[in-house]
Amino acid sequence: MRIFFPIAGQGARFGHKFKPFLTIGDETFIEAAVRPFLRHSASIEQFVFVCLEQQERTFDVTHRLSEMFGDLPVRVVTLDTPTRGPAETIGRAVEQLAARGPAFVCDCDHEVDVDPLFALIERGASYEALLPVWPLEAENLAAWSVARVERGRVTAIAEKKLPPGTGGELFGVIGCYGFRDIAAVAQRAHALGATNFSDVIVEIIEGGGQVIAAPIERARFFGDPERLEKVLTGDR
Repeated sequence: MRIFFPIAGQGARFGHKFKPFLTIGDETFIEAAVRPFLRHSASIEQFVFVCLEQQERTFDVTHRLSEMFGDLPVRVVTLDTPTRGPAETIGRAVEQLAARGPAFVCDCDHEVDVDPLFALIERGASYEALLPVWPLEAENLAAWSVARVERGRVTAIAEKKLPPGTGGELFGVIGCYGFRDIAAVAQRAHALGATNFSDVIVEIIEGGGQVIAAPIERARFFGDPERLEKVLTGDR
């Protein structure tokens, strides 16, 4: 499978700095985000980082990533213009690569224990989408995609609000989605004009596709200055 990291954002919450190369202690955000996948490197064909051409020129992205991950199969895909969101970013990269088959799409601003996700795959779970989920207690709902989960299946999802329906439990969805076929996801995103992957997942659910929830117990989040400060001070 491929692991995609969309890193073409503008970093507005960090003063428009290039977020993947910001640091937590003596490592960068992107190093922390990639680390949990290293235990599963035998299953990974390629790590794909998607940035803008301007970011490549300004921040020397390919060279710096090769320094960080020189022993990994790394590919940098550059886009000539900004996108409206991660679904469009990955859709354009998938088109460039003519990629298909299983993939993860993971944000660069958290470090997530992906072992439960790979365990489901290794057990042969049937899925179109695989979502890592996190308890919402003490979390700001407006900072999450929110999933309704019943018996391990996601029955509804919404962006920064309660999803429709009743029953089950509500969880936050961590931005590290697994997909059975990234080409099909890219096609859906293009047809929908989607900006977020939650838009694609809604259509998968409505079409009867299996969307599986994987509860995550260990993660660090540093997607805004407040969360980063909590990581640095050891708070949850």
